[in-house]
Amino acid sequence: MDQEFLIKCGHVLTMDPHIGDLVAGDVRVRGDRIVEVGTALASRGAEVIDATGMIVLPGLIDGHRHAWQSLLRGQASDWSFPQYMVEARALYCGCFDPDDAYLANYLGGLESITAGITTIVDHCHLQSTPDVSDALARGLKDSGIGGVFCYALQNVPYYVDGDSIDRDTVRDLLTRAPDAWHDANAARLRDTYFGSGPLSFGIALPESTPYMPAHLSAGILARGEALSPKLVTGHWNAISKPGFYQCTLADLLDVGAFVSPTLLSHNNDLSDIDLKRMATARLGLCTCPDTECGMGLGSLIARRFVDMGGAASLGLDTTSFARADMFKQARLMLQVERKRLADETGNMPSVIGYNTRAVLELLTLTGARSLGMDAEIGSLTPGKRADLILVKQDELTRRADPAATLLFFSDASDIDTVIIAGVIRKRDADLIGIDVEGLRERTTRAVAAVGERYARLPHKQLADVWDGIF
Repeated sequence: MDQEFLIKCGHVLTMDPHIGDLVAGDVRVRGDRIVEVGTALASRGAEVIDATGMIVLPGLIDGHRHAWQSLLRGQASDWSFPQYMVEARALYCGCFDPDDAYLANYLGGLESITAGITTIVDHCHLQSTPDVSDALARGLKDSGIGGVFCYALQNVPYYVDGDSIDRDTVRDLLTRAPDAWHDANAARLRDTYFGSGPLSFGIALPESTPYMPAHLSAGILARGEALSPKLVTGHWNAISKPGFYQCTLADLLDVGAFVSPTLLSHNNDLSDIDLKRMATARLGLCTCPDTECGMGLGSLIARRFVDMGGAASLGLDTTSFARADMFKQARLMLQVERKRLADETGNMPSVIGYNTRAVLELLTLTGARSLGMDAEIGSLTPGKRADLILVKQDELTRRADPAATLLFFSDASDIDTVIIAGVIRKRDADLIGIDVEGLRERTTRAVAAVGERYARLPHKQLADVWDGIF
């Protein structure tokens, strides 16, 4: 018999427009499904979880993450984008052995869960060897997180064996089309690890895909589609300079190259015409406020894209840059866009043009729609997967609008309970079944090992490995 529990007396933000908010609401979960939402529901033998004084809402969605970089926490906070491409994508990436890769993705899942994130799109571009690939898939799956493990069809150097390192060889490896072994390797992972459960298999495109001639990009997309992914994701931008704009998106849409649900990240330089084409074609978009602001990548696009009729999510991108906290990402998005709207009018606004509820939707139902998963997650709707979180409030904020409380007066430390596919992963602010001290010791050793390998690399020789490309 399926386990059943009843969350009682919380301020329930269902994010379902037909159900709305319930000030003293209940949510019944049976197995991995939400089966009833209402008020004063009878327990009928179900385990009762008291949510008095808490906000109950769908689990948060992170639409773009490189989970393997959890072992590099804080390293990227002062990096520019060109520095990131060298340091993370040409140097550090080759310093992870299978044990490090497992731990990195395991931590990436756990740090998400503790922050109330129940769904991530892991753009996993650390596919250096088959053993590393196995470790990445197992690590994320073992953490209990939901979402999509997106195998990146992208070549990656591997320095762990101590082979001699030649700049031109590394440059060629990083910039050529993904080697043929990736296709069979990705299919093996799909069949081995992703047959059931809240974590699915997807494909991530090489970073060079948007800048290739359209027929080559279409070929890469076809390779990905042949692997039957639940989701295709990728970084996507245009080449945009004063008096010059080049983007292959329209050409690829015209030939039907995007088949599976597709979520494209960043998109800062795309024209309104191309953004409207994306929205019309039902391609999702993910904005990553911290890295896009911090690295000067351009305008944040999610609000404009939603206004065009598109579906957008927010992403952390990498916790080597900022802590896993989607409320902070949403608040940054909100404030940047409020400032932009005010600047466009030239006056202090009499009415705020972008509200907290609209940004909270990017973390829930609209975010789910950007992944093509809104029939499964994103709202507390009977029949959907039981992904939900309970967030503590203090006495002073209980009378405030709950969306404002979440975005302006809450952070990851306020997440009391996290449920993914009906399994309680965090309760009373503690992760369930995790040896935190043992995990800390393993992490310390892994960080030291990766750092020692990194220190031995010929940094000056590899410093311009991406020259002329990004």
